[in-house]
Amino acid sequence: MLLSLDENQIDIWQTSVSLFQENHAIGELEAMLTESGLEAIALIRRPSEKLVKVVSRAFLRSVLAKYTGLAPQAIQFERGLHGKPQLVNQGLSLEFNLSHSDNVLACALSKKNPIGLDVERIRFKRNLIRLGHPVFSEDEKREFESLPEAAKEAYFFDRWILKESLIKVTGQGLTTKLNNVSFGQSNASASFSAAGVQSMVVESEYASWL
Repeated sequence: MLLSLDENQIDIWQTSVSLFQENHAIGELEAMLTESGLEAIALIRRPSEKLVKVVSRAFLRSVLAKYTGLAPQAIQFERGLHGKPQLVNQGLSLEFNLSHSDNVLACALSKKNPIGLDVERIRFKRNLIRLGHPVFSEDEKREFESLPEAAKEAYFFDRWILKESLIKVTGQGLTTKLNNVSFGQSNASASFSAAGVQSMVVESEYASWL
């Protein structure tokens, strides 16, 4: 059945790398990829990285196939000015974004509005003050330093993931410095909910911003 999107609808798909491993389905995923894609993956040395590439690329192609009616291998991509992938098949207009962290993969789709999604596994990190310098604006640094220790980790991941999702919307990626973007002075979820930015718990150990 061909799926469709309304003007302001966003669909989110989620899966895991381990799901396909446990079901011995990696060969089926490889069959969804193009010859050039498989050749590029073959050059990767680390088996774990190869596995993630196969699963993530096949997952994206299979999701897009549900909305385009094309076979997964027939879907064609090109990279925009800042490296963000986009569809080039004639007559197709669909915005999408893929994010991966550890075992979790998530894909968001929109009919025409640019979209950004970031998923991160919440891991304990030492010296959050030092790690926050390239992430936080001056306002955010002051907010972070005023927080009790128990709240600092959540604040760090919240701002980091939110900003990553934002720059993925624009497609500017590494060309945008995270500390040039500020969500200080107010709760990000409250202040940006009207613009469609949402916080989601993907799994108990993960957090995501869309």
